[in-house]
Amino acid sequence: MIVEDSRTYNNTISSLLRSLGYEIVQAYNFKESLKLVNSQEFDYIILDLILPDGEGDDLIFELKGISSAKIIVLSGAKDIQRRNYLFEQGGVIDYFSKDMPLRVLINDLDNLIQNVHSNSNFNVLIVDDSSFVRRTVKSALESKNYNVLTSQDPIDALGVLMREKVDLIFSDLEMPKMSGIEFLEKIKASKRFENIPVLILSSSDNREDYARVLKHGAVDFIKKPFILEEIILKCDLHIKQSTFVSQIASQAKELDEYKRILDESDIISKANHKGLITYVNKKFSQISGYKEEELIGKPHSMVRHPDVPKEVFKNMWETISSKKTFKGVIKNRKKDGSPYYVDATIAPILDLDGNIKEYIGVRHDVTGIMSPKKQFLDDIQNSTTPIAILMKIVNYEMLKEFYGESFLQVVEDHLSTTLLKFLPEDSHIKRIYRLDNGLFGLLRENHEELKPEMIEMFLLSFKENIIAHEFIINDNKVDIDFYFSYTTQKKNTYENIHIGIKKARREKIDVLFSNNLAKNNESKFKSNQKIINILKDAISLKDNKKVVSYYQPIYNNKTKEIEKYESLVRVINSDGTVISPYHFIDIAKKAGYYKDITNIVIENTKEALAKTDKEISINLSTIDIEDLSIRNKLLDIFTVPEYHGRVVFELLEDEVAKDFKVVQDFIALAKVLGGVKIAIDDFGSGYSNFERLVDFQPDILKIDGSLIKNIVNDEFSQNVVEAIVLFAKKENIQTVAEFISDEQIFEFVKNMDIDYCQGYHLGKPATLEEYSAL
Repeated sequence: MIVEDSRTYNNTISSLLRSLGYEIVQAYNFKESLKLVNSQEFDYIILDLILPDGEGDDLIFELKGISSAKIIVLSGAKDIQRRNYLFEQGGVIDYFSKDMPLRVLINDLDNLIQNVHSNSNFNVLIVDDSSFVRRTVKSALESKNYNVLTSQDPIDALGVLMREKVDLIFSDLEMPKMSGIEFLEKIKASKRFENIPVLILSSSDNREDYARVLKHGAVDFIKKPFILEEIILKCDLHIKQSTFVSQIASQAKELDEYKRILDESDIISKANHKGLITYVNKKFSQISGYKEEELIGKPHSMVRHPDVPKEVFKNMWETISSKKTFKGVIKNRKKDGSPYYVDATIAPILDLDGNIKEYIGVRHDVTGIMSPKKQFLDDIQNSTTPIAILMKIVNYEMLKEFYGESFLQVVEDHLSTTLLKFLPEDSHIKRIYRLDNGLFGLLRENHEELKPEMIEMFLLSFKENIIAHEFIINDNKVDIDFYFSYTTQKKNTYENIHIGIKKARREKIDVLFSNNLAKNNESKFKSNQKIINILKDAISLKDNKKVVSYYQPIYNNKTKEIEKYESLVRVINSDGTVISPYHFIDIAKKAGYYKDITNIVIENTKEALAKTDKEISINLSTIDIEDLSIRNKLLDIFTVPEYHGRVVFELLEDEVAKDFKVVQDFIALAKVLGGVKIAIDDFGSGYSNFERLVDFQPDILKIDGSLIKNIVNDEFSQNVVEAIVLFAKKENIQTVAEFISDEQIFEFVKNMDIDYCQGYHLGKPATLEEYSAL
């Protein structure tokens, strides 16, 4: 409760205290305050001593008689005697001048209340043979929430100290059984009590007594007769100071523990501002192989591995010199020359002025868990003239499928420790890098400038030694053979051999020279990106017809007329160049533009159906049909009555659909609702088989061009095509021969009783407008 007659002052203080989270009740005169005190409990009463209906000490005593609240006085008067009286008789816990700036007053009030609440954690012992002194000091300190213990002599006080935790002692200097000095000496002689602050009370005017108690360990000297406000203030001060000292001691202990744990677990060193080592722990000496005396006063370059570029350490030094922390994995060298890897954190230690005092480095040894691939790449990077070799187990997938993943791990573990012995003599290769998925790496310097043919002979000899050995692993005989990819290029080293090993495996090449493969791949990437950019531009400008459909006629061999058109997508480049799907369809699928193209082709087909009365076939994959939005677009076309029976889905061989039932159901629906015909493209080649006929129940088989283009002179092609035609006739399925490139093939095919022909001899892909003009 705040009792203050000035509404402005009262409201301001109340508002500021409420902003700190306090619940405030306001009274503007003494009568109001009495009424409020009688109706509710308060923790604190902030009271102005001059009110319209009362003033002076009577206000305090009357409030104390009916409330247990702690009273804080606000006054404009500077009467020291009155202040002391109010502390002693009225139980006031503090006294603030109204002349203080409000910001300071509110801060002091908040601190006072917070401290009073925390004071209940502290025990204060009063040792004095005067019951008046004990009672007076006890009352004043209890008003501030301190727990107060009393003793009338030092002997009794020592017993209290043995039983209770004591945070502060007030002791009289002149006592009958034991003097205050002797009591102080006993306290300071005990490890248990030596850190308890002691304040001496004395009526002595002798300055030597003051000096003597300070020399014996007292923290302060208070002259009797004392002012209670001084007792309270000094109690607050020394309790805080003692708490602060205890916290520092506790933090110092914690820091010692942190240091002990770090010393036991990490590699630690310190260096001065010049970078010279001033401290190393045992782990630093153990891992580096250097004794402490060999390291102190030396730069950290003693353990720097020569493989690591100087730029790494230059960057590290620039980072920590700019008062920042450096983090990174560093390759170091032991005294015996062997390498080790550390995950390092190096940071500057600053003094109070913000200047760099020293540097500390904390490191973890990560040699054992360092990724072999990272080490391989690291060693390649630090090599001057590398011969880098990647080798892949030939039948890795078969072994994995046959024996399982866990056994393959055992096989790779075994090979990583035994392959070195199969290397030809003077290989200058000291390590096998076990990578992943049956891959191993080898590395050596090409000081002799070996030619590719020499390296290939060396690797073939290595391969023969491996094949000739009988590998028995976990009582299983395992046939081991490798593909090899190698490069002598410093640039794109790993990229070259990684691309090379894939090519060697794909093309079943024992040893592949992989120089420039990364560069060639980069050219391919650039070409792909160029196509992607063209696609992006074309799709974004679809209203300008940059993604267009050309139509190739399909000729009826019996009626000798064009009966159908196949819709073939093309992309028009900005310079007018027409790009065929061979150059962009696969890229569109991988880059995410395939669906956009399919949507445009469907729109083009819809327009074409409106311009001609012929059938239009559109190339679709099962992945296309699986897409709901594509199905809805197709539904909008084949359900138009005018287009009934004139739409053909030409199904391509591609990825297997995730939900094939959806594809089958939609094809069945299209046949019923729109009279849609189903054509199987490129039948007779690739992985096409008769199972697809069962899946799709086609109306048309388009015989693959690879069988047609050589049919005149290739008896095998003739027999295959004849079998397809015979089967189709039995099943009432129409046939189309693709790739009719000349008259001779055209006549030969017609004589085989094939229903339709399609090819450049009969008509190139063109716009419908061009065919209408013919």
